[in-house]
Amino acid sequence: MNFSLMSTQFIALTITVVIVLSLFKGIARQMVFLVANVVFVWGLLLGTKGTLSTVASCLLGYIIVCLILWRPRWCFLPGIAVYVLLFVYMQNYDFLGHILPEGMLTRILRTVGLSFLFFKVLHVMIEARSGMLNKLEFLTYLNYCLNFTTFMMGPIQRFQDYYEQWYKQKQAIPLRFESHLDAVLRILAGLLKVYVLAYWIESLALRHDTDLLKLSLLGWFTKVYAFYFFLYFNFSGYCDVVIGIGSLIGVRPPENFNKPFIAKNISDFWLRQHRSLTLWLTDYVFSPLYKTFLETRRLSSYPLLSANVALLLTMVVSGLWHGTTLIFLLFGITHGIFLVVYRTWDTLLKKWLGRKALLKLRMRWEVKAASIFLTFNATAFAFVFFRLDTGQILKLLKA
Repeated sequence: MNFSLMSTQFIALTITVVIVLSLFKGIARQMVFLVANVVFVWGLLLGTKGTLSTVASCLLGYIIVCLILWRPRWCFLPGIAVYVLLFVYMQNYDFLGHILPEGMLTRILRTVGLSFLFFKVLHVMIEARSGMLNKLEFLTYLNYCLNFTTFMMGPIQRFQDYYEQWYKQKQAIPLRFESHLDAVLRILAGLLKVYVLAYWIESLALRHDTDLLKLSLLGWFTKVYAFYFFLYFNFSGYCDVVIGIGSLIGVRPPENFNKPFIAKNISDFWLRQHRSLTLWLTDYVFSPLYKTFLETRRLSSYPLLSANVALLLTMVVSGLWHGTTLIFLLFGITHGIFLVVYRTWDTLLKKWLGRKALLKLRMRWEVKAASIFLTFNATAFAFVFFRLDTGQILKLLKA
């Protein structure tokens, strides 16, 4: 369906939730929030079949988490494997068409927001295995998974952060204009980004699809930059809105953007762009892979190689998480290569120049400007993959 932040239904739901939650506390507040989340998922996004499959995947995740809490050593890896396979099946990845019979491919189970839901549930499983989670209340878990502020496009909120914010509210949050002014301004700023800036860019430069290979050099760069800014204003604007709404109901999602256009290198970029995803991948994909490689006899003497392989695999996971086609895989590989090149170059420069000399060099304004310029163009180019289909990608690679 075509969901809109400005739809009458969403505005009505948000206002109702903020007002009603201000009147309740304890278990009643949990139940009100659950009803609101189900209404959002069922009424505004998925319908009956999609909602049932989403709730079923949440229930499966809850059962796996309970088993992990009961027998962590025996249940963790099988539980993770089952949930990852379910995610791959529900995502309908292109390669499944070559593996499974056509009758086994699903169209019913695929849901909006599945990628974010998958990372939330996987995060709770890992926290249960690590001992950070001693028990899991069902209503809290279900509201965390279905939270309508972060269900569709994030940011990816950690369970502990959600839990602590929710249970800090020992009583209902009173509706006071002064205490909610910042949240309202954040929502308005987000709407401005989505419905003015992003819409304006789309209208001027992106409304008419054009084969990038047939454009002049100026036209090509115009399209690339326009799409880059369009993605930023659209996604960061959405995040601003849901952070504002989360603040109004007392469960504020984490910040997701921090001026990515002024990033000085590709590593700095991913600490500014979609930060919640970067931190999740760092903690649960890169760090375990890197540690495993360092403990391997053949790679233990090559920390740079271990880090580079872990980085590349992490970005492949990121690409597959973003989408189901070759395009998203290429996006992940491209950023993985960028990160590997930067990390290798940075390591060599530290070895040749020394840390102090390198730091002094990077403080010069011309070096900063050149770094920002190269990073901006590299990331803008990589995001082109989001706008092309597989055939266009193959033509571009041949060209």
